[in-house]
Order: sequence, then structure tokens, then C-alpha cells
Amino acid sequence: MTDSTTEDRLSEAGSGTDRMLRRQRITWIVAVLAFFVAGIAAGPAWFMSDRFYRFDWIPGWALAACWTAASVLLVLPWLGRRRTRGWFRLALALGVVMVQVWLISMFVASLFAEDSRVVAIEVSPDGDHEIVTETYKIYNNPPGCRVLLRERGGLFSRQAPVWDEKECPQRVSFAGEAAITLTELGSVTPQTTAFDVERMQVALIYGHSS
Repeated sequence: MTDSTTEDRLSEAGSGTDRMLRRQRITWIVAVLAFFVAGIAAGPAWFMSDRFYRFDWIPGWALAACWTAASVLLVLPWLGRRRTRGWFRLALALGVVMVQVWLISMFVASLFAEDSRVVAIEVSPDGDHEIVTETYKIYNNPPGCRVLLRERGGLFSRQAPVWDEKECPQRVSFAGEAAITLTELGSVTPQTTAFDVERMQVALIYGHSS
């Protein structure tokens, strides 16, 4: 009777340990996949941040950071165990690849690095759009001023350029539901440009081609 009870308890303890190990492995696999997928998504999100401005907080090195975390999580649990020569080789290969990914990511991020400061914000009468005037400085380029038309919605809110010059306009405002007026510095005559609400496009972009 006692032997049978002891065997049952040992069996329950063993199955409990197996369940815990299974959960740990599932959590490990999900974490590795999550970081890998996050890295894949971070690249396009960073490139699209000019259009979908709510992604502009994503740094250019986000892909490298996510893939580095995925690589560490992939090989770290196996290092230090017996017969891990294959895992050491995998860790070495991943390390070489990630160095290249980091170099490319930092180079691309440095080319597009910018410092910007919001000067003014004008909200449309219906509250669906806003005009943002901001000064900016892009790496190895002279400072400038831009005016952006933005949707005031969710994560995929779009923006479109309205003005891109060395100096900011002295006044920017909405003129009706689908038009914007801008008054240049030192001028008294406002200029008007229309925009397409559905396509989120501005008819005339001042200074954008210069």
C-alpha cells in the first residue's frame, strides 16, 4: 500500500514537472517568434512613418534590436549544456549576421536622423484634421520648416506635406472643410491650397520641389 502510494506521488510529480517544462518551452518559442516578427514589422513601419506619422517613434535600429533579442533567446538556454557544439556554431553564425544587421541599421538611421520641434498646431473646425508647423534639421542638411496636414484618428492616421521651406509661414489656417491658407513671412496676401480628404493629398505643396 505504501509503495503504491509513493509511486503515484512520484508519477504525479513527474507529470507536473513535464507540464512545467512544456510550458517553458512554449513560452520560449513564442518569445523568439514574437521578437523575430516584431523585427520584421519594425522595418516597414519605420519606412512608412513619413506617411503614417504615429509610427515615427520607432527607431531605425528597431529591427536589429528585435532580431538580436530573438537570437539571444534562441541560443542562450542551450549554451553551457553538454553536446552544445552545434549551438555554439549557431550562436557564432547569428553573431556575425547580427553585426552586419546592426551596421546597416545604424548607417541607414544616421542618414535619416533628424531633430524637429513643433512650432504651432491648428485644428480643423470638425476636429478631424490638424495642421502642424515644425522646424527640423536632418543630418548633413540645412535646417528648414515644414507644415504637415494630419488626420486626427487612430494608429494609421496619415499625413501629407503642405509646406517645406527655410522659413516658417507667419500664419497657417483651415479655409473650409478641404482647403488651407498660408501667409508667407513678410506678406499680407494668403495663399490657398486644397486637399483631398479621402486620399489625404494636398493639391499644391509649397517649396517641396526646391
